[in-house]
Amino acid sequence: MLPEDIQKQYDISRKRAIDEAEKRKEMAYRAWPRLKEIDGEIRDISFKLGIELVNAKDRDAVRHRTAEKLELLTRERNELLKQNKLDGSCLKPRYNCPKCGDTGFLPNGGLCPCARMKLAGRRYASSGISENAGFDRFDSSIFKDAEQLKRTQKAAKICREYAQSLEYNGARGLLLMGETGLGKTFLIDCIGREAIERGFGVKKYTAYNLIDATLRALRARTAGPEIAEADLLMIDDLGTEPMVPGITIETLFALINERQFSGKATVIATNLTKNDIYEQYGERIISRLFASREFAAITLKGNDLRV
Repeated sequence: MLPEDIQKQYDISRKRAIDEAEKRKEMAYRAWPRLKEIDGEIRDISFKLGIELVNAKDRDAVRHRTAEKLELLTRERNELLKQNKLDGSCLKPRYNCPKCGDTGFLPNGGLCPCARMKLAGRRYASSGISENAGFDRFDSSIFKDAEQLKRTQKAAKICREYAQSLEYNGARGLLLMGETGLGKTFLIDCIGREAIERGFGVKKYTAYNLIDATLRALRARTAGPEIAEADLLMIDDLGTEPMVPGITIETLFALINERQFSGKATVIATNLTKNDIYEQYGERIISRLFASREFAAITLKGNDLRV
């Protein structure tokens, strides 16, 4: 089943295509009445075939006679269209997606690629990911240092591998570290986009927005940010969030711990070093982020690419 709003889009599109085809067909019928007669004869013969087969002693003979009649009528129909310079396809519905006929499903019952794109677009729009993200949009020309380019390309390769199954070398978490302007946000957005295209549910927050939303929810006594259900949760700019005693560290630890326990994927990007993380968040969080079985860590180095 498709979401109601997407199914409605398909229903409207399919009805429009069928209605427009019927209008074109009626115009053709008025201009060339014999065309309407031929189509009617083809329908009648096809309908009667089933009844004749039930009562026939020689079913092969019935099928043969029917095929001959249909062939003659089809030949006459094609000749009539040719004489009047008509393309037969103009009398058929022109669906936006010929593969599924604007139903969202292929003849074998599988989901059509166009429906997959609609679903991906819906997930993408609510994910918080930049529209410019994508591993295919990696621009090597912005790198002035060959070694930095090489390191970043290696990091991008790891990120892409991670995005394919939401794990890397068995670790369900990925930690990107490095100073500002080295491409961490771009890389995690690339991960998110790739994951969405593979059908995963993705949510992205900055650390600041995550803690701010948590505080607002606590004050209003409402539900906090949506983090539990996403296949992939991405937290950008760890270290920029407000450090509220009894809230910030506890929230982050609970989040990381819960997702590790449930086997969910988490990507975190930060400008902090390992020592900075230890000093700011303490032993409990450092032990989670730097456990190799839980998080794969990437450190980017080089010059600020935005300068």
